[in-house]
This record gives sequence, C-alpha cells and structure tokens, in this order.
Amino acid sequence: MYTVDLHNHTKFSYDGSNTPEEIIENAIRHGVDVIGITDHQFSIGENLPIYYEYIQHCKIKYAVKVLCGLEIGTRPTPPESLPRATENFDYVLFECLDDTRAIDFYEFLEWRKLFKCKAGLAHTDIFKLGERYGLDIIKILRDNDIFWELNTSGNYIYYYDFLTNEKKQQIIKESGIPVSVGSDTHYIAEYRKKQIRRANELLQKLNIPLP
Repeated sequence: MYTVDLHNHTKFSYDGSNTPEEIIENAIRHGVDVIGITDHQFSIGENLPIYYEYIQHCKIKYAVKVLCGLEIGTRPTPPESLPRATENFDYVLFECLDDTRAIDFYEFLEWRKLFKCKAGLAHTDIFKLGERYGLDIIKILRDNDIFWELNTSGNYIYYYDFLTNEKKQQIIKESGIPVSVGSDTHYIAEYRKKQIRRANELLQKLNIPLP
C-alpha cells in the first residue's frame, strides 16, 4: 500500500513540538511513503524563505519523498503576499473553510487563482460547505483544481462520517477530485498510524486519486 501523510507541524508552528527531521523520521518508522510538512503561515510570518530552504534541505537528506507545504488560515483573510511567497512550494492547505468565521467562499475562489502551486482544503467538511452556499461544491473543487483532505487527527466529525458513508464515498469517487490524507501531527508521541493507514487504504480501494 502507498501511504501519504500531507499534514504535519514542526517547531516552525506555534503549536508544533518537533523538528522537521523528527517528523520525517517518525513517518519513515511508520512506513509513510510521502510526508508533507505544512506549518502555519501565521506562525512563520516573514521567515517563509528560511522555512522553505529548511524543507528543501530535508528533501535532500532523506530517501523518503518530502514535500514542502504550508497551512494557511482563513479566519480572517490571509495576507495578500502569500501567493507570490509560495509559488515554489509543493502545495498549500487552506484550513477550516467551513467555519462561519472563514473568508467568504466566493472571495476564496478568486484568491485561490493567484496561487501557482497545488491547493487543498484542510479539515473542512465540503458537504456542509456546499449546503451552506447552495452550490455543487464537488464540481467547483474539480473546476478550480482544489483537492480535499481527510484529516485523521480525531478532531473532525466529517472524517469519521466519510469512512462509513458509502453515498459520500461514491460521490467523491465519481467526481474524480483528488483526496489527500493528513495526520495533522503536532507531537509525534500522539501519531495516529492506524488512522493514517485506514484512510489511505480506503482511498486506494475506491480508486480515488491522490493530489
């Protein structure tokens, strides 16, 4: 089985406890094939170039595939400088877009167009988001090249719902939108390896593409 974990925090985040090396080595121990580092944009601030170069060094250091990502807050609207600052990143994750305090969805779609790298929605219930705006959210994500994340941290109900809701699974499968898996790790002692494995197994069983 091919295992990805595209949502991890390090000491570059205000709530991260481990170095990027410790996060990557922990992933290797648990059989992860692709590990993504996605520290908080508002924690890194003006140190984005340092963060980017650090993760590039880790890519060279380890045999496992390491990706440089960034988690971008949407409560409130993020800084206008981010699209250019992240143009060489592997991807960005926009968090909690289904939160009532988040940036307006229509405004978000216009903002997303400014980013040259891949973009995904982190810990967001896209079905709930679609109901709120009365939109075919799946089609919009596909048309705007946005992938969806299954967040296995245990803090989001939509993840558990998707594991058992065959109707929603079929909708995502037929849509063709990519889906990533993210542990949202902040402290490696709490790494949820079983949940990461289960989510990856489900996506591959359904032939749902990874980003």
